[in-house]
Amino acid sequence: MSTAAAETQSAEDPKTFYQNLVSTLESRRDALSEAEKSFGGYQPLERAELIEWLKFQCWYEQEAAGFIGSWLRDTPEPEVFVGLCRQVADEGKHYQLILSHLESLGTNMEGWTPEPEWVAWVSEFYAAGDDTLERVAAHNITGELGAMDAFDGLLPRVPDSTRAVLEKIIPDEKFHVSLGRMAVHRYATTADRQARVRDRVMTAFELEQKGRLAFERRLQQVREEAAANDTSPAPGKAADTGQSLQWVCQVCGWIYDEAVGDPDSGIPPGTAFEDIPDDWMCPECLVTKEDFVLLSV
Repeated sequence: MSTAAAETQSAEDPKTFYQNLVSTLESRRDALSEAEKSFGGYQPLERAELIEWLKFQCWYEQEAAGFIGSWLRDTPEPEVFVGLCRQVADEGKHYQLILSHLESLGTNMEGWTPEPEWVAWVSEFYAAGDDTLERVAAHNITGELGAMDAFDGLLPRVPDSTRAVLEKIIPDEKFHVSLGRMAVHRYATTADRQARVRDRVMTAFELEQKGRLAFERRLQQVREEAAANDTSPAPGKAADTGQSLQWVCQVCGWIYDEAVGDPDSGIPPGTAFEDIPDDWMCPECLVTKEDFVLLSV
């Protein structure tokens, strides 16, 4: 019997192998501390903490678009290639959504730097891998499943405006997970390939936990700084100043000023955003009210 035949015979069924891999990840996550399970998702995030998480996520999306794009030239599997092309576009869209949301909160990415653990985990390890299986195993299995867990933990603990952004991202994350599952089902067919996939998945898991603990360290620094000087209102809530509010389109950045209205669309000056008809559209990009968030005041 050839070596290849022996490897095929000793390998698990790829679908069973994938399910066992995911079950192992779930069991290991269940055994973690609250801080390790989610990026701050076990408690309500104050304004400064929320902004720090958004900046981390914005950086992560940009990094993912870059390293996944770098895989394309060396991805011979046609269906995986097409899926990764879509994923690059998704990560770019997520980056823009979060960046626009940050700007609506009165901040941006200028001057922000990642922790060393994040660089080792995302920029270096995820970007590496000898072939499609190793790359997708690390990121689209461990990474994307971890991201979905983090989002699930955060959704009840963030303002409505942030929740609306996450709800636009989550369906794409589900596709990324399914892409990783498909790649394993089709190509992790030998004992050697399954061993390499398992090694990448578990190494990614260990680096992920170091990254999450580094985020807790960063949050503690943010809390200490915020306790001394943050007196701004919580995200998504206007200060009681009597002034008109401004709302920003998360797609194109156009701002609706309640004092100005949108006369060209029949919305007179002084019209509160909540009083605009539901069928009104952004004058610049034609999205609906659902794509606007309150500009911080």
